[in-house]
Amino acid sequence: AAVIYHIRSWVAYVFGNYDLASKMMEERQVITLMSSPPFLSCSFLFVEGLISFQMAQQTGQAKWKALAYKSIEGMKEYALHAPSNCHHKLLLLQAESASLAGDCDDAVRSFDDSISSASEHGFIQDQALAYERAGIFYAKQGNTDTATHYYNQAHCKYSMWGAKRKADCCLRKHDQS
Repeated sequence: AAVIYHIRSWVAYVFGNYDLASKMMEERQVITLMSSPPFLSCSFLFVEGLISFQMAQQTGQAKWKALAYKSIEGMKEYALHAPSNCHHKLLLLQAESASLAGDCDDAVRSFDDSISSASEHGFIQDQALAYERAGIFYAKQGNTDTATHYYNQAHCKYSMWGAKRKADCCLRKHDQS
């Protein structure tokens, strides 16, 4: 059941339904896991970190900020032991953290580093996500030209990954920014 809630939270997050993503995340957290393989625990941490940062942005609630920062600390351990699988995820969480803190320079650097690291290690889906999150960041900053570039890159990477519907969503976000 935990994996189903996790997948539902991931899909809801990717398609921008952050309230549903947070509800699915909370449902997953209620389920006690005896032991999960490290790749699954890492995935839980990553997705729940992204959701927590988004909810912290939306609500300003301390509980979301605490969960978000806790996810970075946990991801540091995974990135230490499996850098090719986890470093880009840590960088994306750090980009979201910098964005939340209003540190634009660090956010920009971390988004770009996450994109490069995901590309270097063959995680096209995470590269697409990092491009999209950077596009959202730039759109919020009012930098529509740069947001357009990142949304287009996200569209390209999601298309290469085979996620046509998600790729089309990036084009719609681009049209709205």
